[in-house]
Amino acid sequence: MILSYRLTIFRLFISCLISLCPIFVIATDLKFEDGTHYVTLKIPIATKYDDKIEVTEYFSYGCPACYQFESVISVWVMSLANDVEFNRTPAIWNEPYKLYAQTYYTAEALNILEQIHPALFNAIQKQLLGDPKEMAIFFSDYGVDPIDFARVFNSFGVRTRLQQAEARGRAYRAAGVPAIIVNGKYRITGQMAGSKGEMLLVADYLVQIEREAIGAKDN
Repeated sequence: MILSYRLTIFRLFISCLISLCPIFVIATDLKFEDGTHYVTLKIPIATKYDDKIEVTEYFSYGCPACYQFESVISVWVMSLANDVEFNRTPAIWNEPYKLYAQTYYTAEALNILEQIHPALFNAIQKQLLGDPKEMAIFFSDYGVDPIDFARVFNSFGVRTRLQQAEARGRAYRAAGVPAIIVNGKYRITGQMAGSKGEMLLVADYLVQIEREAIGAKDN
């Protein structure tokens, strides 16, 4: 019942966006199949919680498709139930992506990630930020001293987060971004789901599967 209600609401949301963004397609069948609409990872990735469902967006600030996806997934995230934990993992495939990922974790360490995330995405997509110095100046608009930015940007903690992100990225075995990983077990891409919008319908479906599995363990 909960899944059906949320899918109905989300479909209505997508239908409102179709006229503005042609990449969205309304699903006509709620039955999603492994190997067709999503992939079960051969080696599951450990998650932080036993009693929550972890949903991870695999993305990069340098990816135009991720930028398009942001306006939709940000609304979807606000609708998630309390038993779902959302997070992000930046892809690190080349030097620019590494710079963006390092900037992402710097914002996280400075506790301004959610505040700066949309503007940072927009500025990088407009090719306004291409090196750490430009990033430091950008962060100064959010009250971060450039010296503090440099200290955190080059800190052991941020570099450790980068290494962890690289390891997760290899485990995801995703050929592109954006992708969604549900509870460390399933990978969803727009190519498999049918569209970037339908990725979230598949994510809802898999979240419900995991919710039922957790409930069965408790019983």
